[in-house]
Amino acid sequence: MDTVYLETSIVSYLRQRPSSQVVMAARQLLTSKWWETERTNYELVVSQYVLDEASCGDPVLAAERMQVLAGIPLLPNAPQITQIANEIMTRAILPPRAQVDALHIATVAHHRIQYL
Repeated sequence: MDTVYLETSIVSYLRQRPSSQVVMAARQLLTSKWWETERTNYELVVSQYVLDEASCGDPVLAAERMQVLAGIPLLPNAPQITQIANEIMTRAILPPRAQVDALHIATVAHHRIQYL
């Protein structure tokens, strides 16, 4: 079974208030449909970075996001993840404000996860 790394945006789309913006509403709808119909076809995993991000913000929404993530296996951290993320940032593959995104990508790369 292929593995999917659930980046924070997935649980955010699942638990945000419905958006009036067309693109955001479409993302919410597509994420909900995938969650309902496809997630059981994959092994889902998260990292501590996802848990840290999901627990921030509005306390009610944060609690809902954490409930969605409950029971999903947590990938172990490793020093190589930070090294890969630093290399991504040093090469300016992502903009400076995307340090956490680099950590997500590095986690997926280090653990050889099929889907991000």
